Amino acid sequence: MNETRLMERLRALGFTTYESKAYITLLKNNPSTRYELSKNSGVPRSAIYDVIKKLENMGAVNALYTSPEKYVPLPPEQLLELLERQFKERIEEARSALKHFDTQIEPGHLWNIVGYRNMLHKAREMISRAEKIIFLSVWDRECKRLKEDLDAARQRGVRIIVFSFTPLNLEGEEIYSYNIPEKELLNIWERKIILVVDHVQLLMGEADDRYTKKTAWTDNKAIVDIATNHIILDITLYGIRMKEDVSHSVVAMQQGAFENLDKLIEKYKKRQIEPIF
Repeated sequence: MNETRLMERLRALGFTTYESKAYITLLKNNPSTRYELSKNSGVPRSAIYDVIKKLENMGAVNALYTSPEKYVPLPPEQLLELLERQFKERIEEARSALKHFDTQIEPGHLWNIVGYRNMLHKAREMISRAEKIIFLSVWDRECKRLKEDLDAARQRGVRIIVFSFTPLNLEGEEIYSYNIPEKELLNIWERKIILVVDHVQLLMGEADDRYTKKTAWTDNKAIVDIATNHIILDITLYGIRMKEDVSHSVVAMQQGAFENLDKLIEKYKKRQIEPIF
């Protein structure tokens, strides 16, 4: 991983740009004095004292008893364990402080999930809470990033039905794919994702990691049903085009409601074809 991306990862963990530069420089050159650290990292000498102090308070660096003082970094694995413990403690403190607020989410509301990472986080959360069945329309890139969560769901007995136009590296009997390479498909379509969990939750929208796009999450039954029917149509057309029996998946997705509808259609279809005379 290049240094720029590594700095981005550290900033996502709460480091400032200067703190990221100082810590990475110490990993490469240690022990170092403040002067050496400023020179090698590009952190201004006027700022290096405060930067080192914050890293010390965080536990990311440690001072040696030398003159002048030299600093060494906490090894990366130990740093991540430290940050994880600190983060869990802060979560518990926040949970304790907020537990007195009982704010109910309005049923049927449509929530915007902003950004690609947040979309993946929400998808993983939904998959991890699935109890019976998952329907998913997805491209290979997003499927790869959700594969571990989908495998875990399957192992605990959740039925998974997946449709895609692209090849998928996913195990299961109910995987329907046209195996069209993503590069070719991108010439005519944008990446999208539809995820339905247990017939009651839906995540749907563009899956674009280049821009800050919005996806929608809802438990509105009408919208969930519409999205489910969209995947049903794609799988049904797949079955017709590929001459493959997909009825077992389609029936499972219809949740039994269409059985009664089929009876009504048959009843009134017969009436329509009865002779007038």
